Amino acid sequence: MSLGAVSLTTAILVAVDNGAELEHLEIAYLFPTALIAVVYGSNFAFLTSCASAITAAYFLLPPKFSLYIANPLHIAELGFFVVVALIAGKIVSLLTHDGPTPRPAAIPGERGGPARSRQLGAADNG
Repeated sequence: MSLGAVSLTTAILVAVDNGAELEHLEIAYLFPTALIAVVYGSNFAFLTSCASAITAAYFLLPPKFSLYIANPLHIAELGFFVVVALIAGKIVSLLTHDGPTPRPAAIPGERGGPARSRQLGAADNG
């Protein structure tokens, strides 16, 4: 699913890039990363952001159709994108899936449980 989302985004961006020669198109890869984070969680969002960075380097950044990036500014932009994508994926995943798990209720009679608290309270009063 994540590779499909990255492939679809890449196809759209390559079509847009061929006609308009716009810069910073790699930011659009945040959409599939967020989508995968919502559906599958932060681990798959991490893989999606890595796949997005590789495809952006190959298809969008000059020289095209090579993983070599000639401009150091583009390397910095790609690194910044990966960091932002990872943070966004984790935040979206936390908001939808990986929220904090509730603490299990203490078993009555267990050390530190509600029954023990009542016993300690009664001993202090009498």
